Amino acid sequence: MELQTALTTLAMPPFAPLVGLLMALAFWFFPASSPLAKLSVPLAVLCFLSLWICATPAFAQWLGQRLVNQQQEAPEVEPAAVVILGGGRYRDEEQGRERLSAASLERVAWAVQEAPEGLPILVSGGRVFTGEKQPESALMATALEDLFGRNVTWRENCSRTTAENAANSAALLHDAGVENVLLVTHWWHMPRAADVFARAGLQVRPLAVGGPGELVPKGESGLLRWLPSAGALIRTQVYWRELLGMQWYRWRALPARRQC
Repeated sequence: MELQTALTTLAMPPFAPLVGLLMALAFWFFPASSPLAKLSVPLAVLCFLSLWICATPAFAQWLGQRLVNQQQEAPEVEPAAVVILGGGRYRDEEQGRERLSAASLERVAWAVQEAPEGLPILVSGGRVFTGEKQPESALMATALEDLFGRNVTWRENCSRTTAENAANSAALLHDAGVENVLLVTHWWHMPRAADVFARAGLQVRPLAVGGPGELVPKGESGLLRWLPSAGALIRTQVYWRELLGMQWYRWRALPARRQC
């Protein structure tokens, strides 16, 4: 998983523009007659503009709209279970403690608030990186049971990716005779997640955390839409990763059920 994460980072800003700027700096020191020396300034300008654009709210909004356009119409099915997908964890290496990330906790709280109370719950998420102590599903189950007083019926402990979430969850649910689910994840993750869960043989009704209305945060209108910010760059990374992931999944077969 560390290798996959590294490759994903290479394909997203700000890595590529920064590498381009370093190359432009290196080319500057070539002999003046060298074609690479003549390429130095245009390459530096191109990379600077690329980094600027990727960090603007306007570009992040444009990418997010591409995700909105990928959303499929939800089937009219009566869900028989709720599936909550993990969204990461925080780790304190010194104290050896782990807790749910803000994204994971938001998904758990959203399921408690919005899903019908009588439906059984499946939490999905394993150990993604080396050294993680508990499966992410165990952290989510603890939050559901201790903070919200909700019982967890199934814990899918082995998945590391959205595709494995789908394959492993579908196997557990099919064994229990469940075919229709209410899927809980963030709106920007929902197109990829719903698609791969459908490919795993489940009828999916999305229950997305948030929505496209978040594409234009308050205070980022007018001229500010074209000024770079750390928040806009983070959103660009999130949306870009989802769009790349959707294309990658379309070329790959669904993985087999993963054992821990």
